[in-house]
Amino acid sequence: MLQKALGCLFVFGIAPVGIGGLWTKGMGQKREKILNLYLAGFLSELAVFQLIAVPVMVKEVYGMNLLVYLTTAVFAVLAVAGFIWTFLRERGLRKSTLPGSGSEALNQGQRTAVQNPERLLFWLLFLASVGYQMYMAFAYASFDGDDAYYVVQSVLADQTGVLNRIRPYTGLSTDLDIRHALATLPLWIAYVARMTGIHATIVAHTLLPLIFIPLTYYVFVQIGRKLFSDGSVKLPIFLTLVSIMQIWGNISIYTNETFFLTRTWQGKSVLANLILLVELWLMLELCAREKDGVRQKEMGSQLSYWLLLAVNHIAAAMMTSMGAFLTAMLFGITALVVVIRYRSWSILWKTALCCIPNVIYLVLLLIL
Repeated sequence: MLQKALGCLFVFGIAPVGIGGLWTKGMGQKREKILNLYLAGFLSELAVFQLIAVPVMVKEVYGMNLLVYLTTAVFAVLAVAGFIWTFLRERGLRKSTLPGSGSEALNQGQRTAVQNPERLLFWLLFLASVGYQMYMAFAYASFDGDDAYYVVQSVLADQTGVLNRIRPYTGLSTDLDIRHALATLPLWIAYVARMTGIHATIVAHTLLPLIFIPLTYYVFVQIGRKLFSDGSVKLPIFLTLVSIMQIWGNISIYTNETFFLTRTWQGKSVLANLILLVELWLMLELCAREKDGVRQKEMGSQLSYWLLLAVNHIAAAMMTSMGAFLTAMLFGITALVVVIRYRSWSILWKTALCCIPNVIYLVLLLIL
C-alpha cells in the first residue's frame, strides 16, 4: 500500500508539478497558472519518457529495469530543478508585487459568481458531469479488443522486462515491431506499474482515466476561455454541453467520445482527446498574442507556448505512429493561415523548429 501511494505521488504529483515549475514564465495569469504548469509538467513527463524509452528499447532487449532507473533519475533531477527555479522566481516576484493585488482579483471573481447564479449553476452541472464520468470509469470496467495487444504489451514489459519483443497474441519471441514500438505509451504504463506496484491492467483501466479525464476537460476550459470571456455564462454552458456530448456520444465505436470514456488508456484516445486539444489551445493562445501585440507583456511571453508545442509533438509521437504526422499537419496548416491573416512571417521559422521532433520521428519510422 505504501509503495502504491508513494509511486502515484511521484509519477502523478511530484514529477509533473516539479517539472512544470520549469515552465513558470509566461504560462497565463496567476489564477490559472498552477493548473497550466501541471499540464505542462505532465506533457513534459510524457515527452521525456519518450526520449528515454526509444533508444533504450532499440538497444536493450531486457531493458525495463534500465528504463525505470533512467526515467526515475531524470524525472527526479528535473523535478528538483523545477522546484528550485519556482522558489527563486516566486521570491523575486513577491518582492516586486504590490500587496493586496491578488486578493482584489480573487474578490472580484467571487463577486462575479455571486452576482450571476445562472453561471454558478452551469459550473456545478459541469463539475457534476465530470465527476460522474470519473466515477463510472473507475467503478465500471470497459473492455476493448485492442487491449489484447496494447495492455498485454504493458503487462509483458512489467512482468518479463522485455521491451516489445514478445508477440502479445501468442507469447512467442519476435523482432522489434517498430511501427508499434515507437509509440511507447504501453511502456509508460508498465513504468507506472513498476513504480506503484499496481498491475499494469489496473493502471490502464482504473488509474489512468482518473488522470486523463480531468486533464482533458481542463484543456476544454482553456479553449472555452479563449472563445468566450471568463465572466460570461457562455463558458460554463459550453463546457456543460461538451460533457453531455461526451456522455451521449457512444453512437459508434469510432467516435472520439467512445474512445474518451471506454478506451481512455489507449494512445489513439489520448491523441484524439488530449494531445490534439492541447495543440488547439496552444494555437489559440499564440493567435491571440499575434493579434494583439500591444498586450504582449501583460499576456506573457510566447516562448513558453512555442516550447510546449514542441513538447506536445513529442508526446503525440508517444501515443501512436500517426500522432507526429497529424500534429505537424494541423499545426502547419494553422501556421499558414496565421501568416496570411496577420502578415507575421516569423511564424514560419518558429513552426519549422516546433516540427523538428515530428520530422525526426517520421525519419526513425522509415529507417529503423
